[in-house]
Amino acid sequence: MISLAEARERIFREVKALAPERVELALAHGRILREAVIAPEDFPGFDRAAMDGYAVMHEDLSGEFVVMGEAQPGARCGVRVGPGQCVRIFTGAVMPEGASQVIMQEDVERIGDRVVVRKRSSVLHVRRRGEDARAGALLLGVGVRLGAVQASLLAQVGMVDPLVAARPRVVHLVTGGELVPPAQVPGEGQIRDSNSTLVRGLVEGAGAEMAWQGHAPDELGQFLDRLRAPGEEGWDVLLISGGASVGDYDFGARALAELGFEMRFHGVNLRPGKPLAFATRGRQAAFLLPGNPVSHWVVFAVAVRLALERMQGVGADGEGDGEGWRIGGMLPLALGAALEGGADRRETFWPGRVVAGGGGLRVDPVAWRSSGDLCAIARANALIHLPPGALPLDAGAIVNCVLMEGGALPLD
Repeated sequence: MISLAEARERIFREVKALAPERVELALAHGRILREAVIAPEDFPGFDRAAMDGYAVMHEDLSGEFVVMGEAQPGARCGVRVGPGQCVRIFTGAVMPEGASQVIMQEDVERIGDRVVVRKRSSVLHVRRRGEDARAGALLLGVGVRLGAVQASLLAQVGMVDPLVAARPRVVHLVTGGELVPPAQVPGEGQIRDSNSTLVRGLVEGAGAEMAWQGHAPDELGQFLDRLRAPGEEGWDVLLISGGASVGDYDFGARALAELGFEMRFHGVNLRPGKPLAFATRGRQAAFLLPGNPVSHWVVFAVAVRLALERMQGVGADGEGDGEGWRIGGMLPLALGAALEGGADRRETFWPGRVVAGGGGLRVDPVAWRSSGDLCAIARANALIHLPPGALPLDAGAIVNCVLMEGGALPLD
């Protein structure tokens, strides 16, 4: 067995970035940006009103002003404001020439073509040209994953076909004669296939595309036939659920050898996930995943996701070894409860639940009975990193955590 650090180093070294592509902005959500976004102009592009009210000269302290016109959003007002004068203005409209403050409409009384000031704040209520960003400023750097806000910023600067990372295409084969589809009632000795659903969600959450999923029984010939079903090309990553160990019906390593893959490692000093294997064939990568769902969840977080991020260009410019887990980037948190256990020699990732409460964050260990305990990890949103021999730990001890998907942090 090798250490997890060595396993990640080999993945990082062997997996290369896919060629980036330009996509329509509407299709860019969730993609990783592969070009810097530079402000083509000042933002805002003009001085504009931040409130509905009356535009005046800031230095003019008159208590009464003559209304000279009106300024609406989308149109430039041709009036120049002088002493004792104002312009009726609406939020977002261009400030009239000469005006430098907006008195809110709630603070004046309108009498015909005049306004009487009842209260006047020192706040200008004007958004100045370039106060958000000046032309030439860096708005988004290479490697940013485009969420809703980032995509809307691209719309603001007119970048309608951004250069983004290609989505790695993943094929996934789940193995085991005992598995039946989720919609089927299991017979004696059978269980529903939950790994296919789990892996699809993890793959899509990492910005990749699930191109094909299939099932193979525990027989080498049929195993190979199913692996060849999606074709030899057209995909980037192969994931095999089960078949990673050394039992009589674990054909994963033999099948990969038959297909021309070169094994880079097989076995990691990891709990759960010890049988994890990684192989390559040209630009393609393959992983043998230990069959139980908790092992799937852990090894995806600490190994498979790194490969998918590398294919999307993360780390290509020396900015760390993975978007979700930078070098030294785990989150240190206090344990909410003691963690018991013996001095395990393996590096362990224990399911945890990060909770907001008591003036900060903490992580509560989630009890799990085995690497098949899907019920346990359904409550978890983090992995607690435990170096070999770290247990036992008292409540309040500081531990490093890898944050997982799971939505908003729960409150006490």
